[in-house]
Amino acid sequence: MGLGGVIPYVLSLGAKLLPSVHESSQQASSSSSPLVQLHQIETEMEKIMELQERIKATLSAADQREIKDNSVKLWLKELKRLVYDAEDVLDEYQFEILRAQVEASDDFMPKSHERKLIQVPDNMLEQIQQIESKFVQIEKDRIALQLLEEDGPRYSNSDQQIAPTSHCVLESDIIGREKEKEELINLLFSKCPDGKIISVVAIVGTGGIGKTTLAQLVYNDQRIRQNFDKFVWVCVSEDFNVQKLTREVVESITGKPYDLANLSALQENICKEIRRERVFLVLDDVWNEKRSHWELFQAPFMVASLVKILVTTRNKPVAQIMQTMPTFNLGYMSKEQSWKLFQHYAFGEVNQNRGSNLVGIGKKIMKKCGMLPLAVKSIGSLLRHEIDKESWKQILESQLWESDAGSEIFSSLQISYARLPSYLKPCFLYCSMFPRNYRYSVEKLVQLWIYQSYVQTNKLKNDEKIGREYAKQLWQRSFFEGEYGEKEFQFTLHDMIHDLARYNSGHGCYSIEGDVVPNFPEELYHLYVDSRVKLIKAPSSTKFTTLRTLIVEDHCNEVSLGNLDFSKASKLRALQFGSRKCDLEACFSFVDLKHLRYLSISWGCFKRLPENICSLYNLQNLTLYYCYHLIDLPKSIGNLISLEELRIFGSANLRMLPVSICQLKVLRKLDLCGCTNLSSFHLTWETLRILNF
Repeated sequence: MGLGGVIPYVLSLGAKLLPSVHESSQQASSSSSPLVQLHQIETEMEKIMELQERIKATLSAADQREIKDNSVKLWLKELKRLVYDAEDVLDEYQFEILRAQVEASDDFMPKSHERKLIQVPDNMLEQIQQIESKFVQIEKDRIALQLLEEDGPRYSNSDQQIAPTSHCVLESDIIGREKEKEELINLLFSKCPDGKIISVVAIVGTGGIGKTTLAQLVYNDQRIRQNFDKFVWVCVSEDFNVQKLTREVVESITGKPYDLANLSALQENICKEIRRERVFLVLDDVWNEKRSHWELFQAPFMVASLVKILVTTRNKPVAQIMQTMPTFNLGYMSKEQSWKLFQHYAFGEVNQNRGSNLVGIGKKIMKKCGMLPLAVKSIGSLLRHEIDKESWKQILESQLWESDAGSEIFSSLQISYARLPSYLKPCFLYCSMFPRNYRYSVEKLVQLWIYQSYVQTNKLKNDEKIGREYAKQLWQRSFFEGEYGEKEFQFTLHDMIHDLARYNSGHGCYSIEGDVVPNFPEELYHLYVDSRVKLIKAPSSTKFTTLRTLIVEDHCNEVSLGNLDFSKASKLRALQFGSRKCDLEACFSFVDLKHLRYLSISWGCFKRLPENICSLYNLQNLTLYYCYHLIDLPKSIGNLISLEELRIFGSANLRMLPVSICQLKVLRKLDLCGCTNLSSFHLTWETLRILNF
């Protein structure tokens, strides 16, 4: 998983815990040894927190560079490991604070019992000191990052990453898009709804989908050439520098270089050249989201008699700022168009039939390109000089687009990823845990983001709203596909986008699909098991000690986990478990799941949940789906001091809710859909009042 989203959480968690440490120290008894240890832990944690800004700056710098030096990559990998270790220790201390609160509650023990001091694990102080020592060593090794200036460019440096575009295009190389071209030209010739002189149409789509190519076709169309007097093409890219762009417009119109440094003088020259003229302007690859920049740039065009501006962008917010006409959303090519494009580049016009024995393999390769024109063109060009069937089979069976993030196939998409805000990157990479063609529910995905602490908390908004805003931003940037809705939003990832996510996750995400022998990466953080899996066979050495998410999907297919042993998976934050065949307690040691935030169980054959589930003091969401045999909830469920959501669906045999449920002070969602035999007098208005419903 990317580094950018990890360390801010660790440090913010430490900041939250420090006040609790102070409070615990003040409330402690005169027992000197535990008290001294608490003070030592407090001191060591404060030292770690002092490194916050420097470490954040280091990780941020690394995240913005294209790192090629293997020693630096290894160094960052070790840093990532250490960051997770720090998170685990801080999280474990939070667990002990919650445990002390439960054990000190009036309902848990006699009132005469002395308030209990937090029982810090024996090795916690040593762990914290080790982390501090390693952080200090990392600070000493900071000089290693200086290699990155020579090792590779910053992702934000568009001059080194993006080739400039122009209006020139070899139309014989353009296959498909005839329909889109006609629709776009018709839109450009339609009247602007508000009757303004300037009308703007934005082509929106993901990187490599053909926005620039479509704009070139329109720009060179005879109907456009005949209806306008002045033509300008500007490749904008990341830097929307109004003065620079204005100079390019003047130079394009006049054909002369301009050294004017004054924006007003440049704009005056534009006014002279286009007054009472009809202007067609293309702004290619726009990223600017500042309305003030756009308004300043377009000001001199008001003197023309008519201005049509065609914009290409990957981001919907850019289009919303600039456009006056409906957005032109450019989709993926059809299978037929993709195959024609592939044939053109792989076989050539002259040799369309030279590889009749390669057609079957070629169609499979084309399918793996996912109807993305950039990928189809790149792979086709690669295969053009490969004439033997074996070479084509090797490419078909390889993970070509996962082999090199700097390859032509990925370069365009990688730029989009690199320019994501740091808070969106871990959310996007998390999606790579799921298989291709997975249909994501935003509601569920946002919950998982929250439980992995990817959502940055805000006092003015709840976490769910912030998480949905993250999802909307990823959709606006063309990473998510689907019809966006404020209430309901399901989406998919294009195959190439999925590969992009999996590549950048560093193989920390993995999915098991079908009855295969999984090849787990060395450090696995997030694992998905598909509902089609019948039996899993994996190396017995796999212990899942780094695992943070486990989702076992089951839709009555009776998934069997085979020889997978999750008893050591004590770092889990999210666990979704569905299987009729598996014994819940045999698979998981709940007493060790101190970090667990989310527990969802479906199709369980048990009558009662294990009582030790009630020791999951960090648990925020407990969901039970179609556990038909469930009769009772654990009596001590009130000990789940952090529980915010309790959802039980389809447990028709559930008879009552324990009295201790009234102790769930932070519970805000209680859903008992389908629990038809639940005695009504056990869910009285008094209970609901205590629960604040």
